[in-house]
This record gives sequence, structure tokens and C-alpha cells, in this order.
Amino acid sequence: MSSHTFSRGYIYPLFLLAISFSPYCRADETAGAVAVVETLHATLLNVMKNADQQDFNDRYTVLEPVITGNFDIPLIAKVVISRHWEQLDDRQKTDFISQFNKLSISTYASRFNSYAGESFHTLSTEVLKKGRVLVKTEIASPDDEPVSLDYLMHNTGERWYIISVTADGVNDLSLKRAEYASVIKENGFDALVAKINEKIQTMGKPPTN
Repeated sequence: MSSHTFSRGYIYPLFLLAISFSPYCRADETAGAVAVVETLHATLLNVMKNADQQDFNDRYTVLEPVITGNFDIPLIAKVVISRHWEQLDDRQKTDFISQFNKLSISTYASRFNSYAGESFHTLSTEVLKKGRVLVKTEIASPDDEPVSLDYLMHNTGERWYIISVTADGVNDLSLKRAEYASVIKENGFDALVAKINEKIQTMGKPPTN
């Protein structure tokens, strides 16, 4: 697998929430969760296969509705800010959710930028507790070992959403929690939003809506 397509240890930065495993699962409990993950994978494979004809903005445009619609970004944003969340006013919360969503889409658009025969496979599912499912998958490459991708899902009562992704046991949102808390403590929340925006711009300027 080419390093510019998918590097081991990288995945969409989402914090793995504390979970307790159940020893069994039922297909009817997990089908909706699997469908969400496989929709994401199909979209990623599409942008990878069309990378020669698509630039960053094109990939961003394709990925935006899939990321926004299938990840619970407001919940993820609240988790990554942690104890600082309640200290923010409504405008700051809205700004952070928007910027974190852009960062997430930009990260996928930047990383999944070529194709070398990769394929996604759903391996298994585990029911964790009521409304929580872990979907275990992998991305396989002809030239490298498969990279495991585990998706923590929750059901809001209306549908399933992704709330965490871990690649080969690595999940970097806990690091982001510490990083973001440090920035807020030293320079304030607006500095964090500016830092996230700067990181987005280094990957590519998202298209304006």
C-alpha cells in the first residue's frame, strides 16, 4: 500500500469511548450499523479510484455529505473538548462543531488520495450495550498487511452513527483531547479554532458552499 494513500496508524481522529463487550450479537441489531460503515467505505473507495481525475476540492465535495451524515460530529466535538465544553457559549460550540467537521472531511480527502488495488472488508460485529455496536473491518492492499478499522457506533433512536474509529489499535483523539485542552488553557478557545483552521488549510482549501 502506498504511504500517501493510507499510512498505518492514521485514521479519522475519533475518541474511543469506554465500552463493555457482550459475548454475542444479533444480525438484526447490527445491520443498520454495518450499512453506515459500508456506505463510508464505498465512498472512500470511489474517491480513491477516481483520484487521478479529482483534486482535493472534488474529493472534499464527494465526502462531505457522507462524513457529515454518518458521523455524530456534535457528540464527537463535545467529547474531544471534554470538560471545557460547558464553558463555551452557543456560538463557540457551533463554531467548533463546524471546524471539527471540516477538519474531519479534509483529513479523509487528504489521505485517501490514490488507489493501488485496496479493498474494504467487513469482518464481524459485536453488540456492546443497548444502542452501541462495534463494527470490525479492514482495508486490504495487494502490497501490504491489512489495516484493521474498528467503528464504534451508537443508535440515537432514529439511526446509527459512527462515534469512533480505531486503526490497528491506534486512536489519536485522546491525544487531541490533551492537545486541545492545552491550547485552550494557554491561549483560549478562539486560538484553538484558528489552529484547526490552519491545519485544514495545509491539507487543502475546502470548497465554499
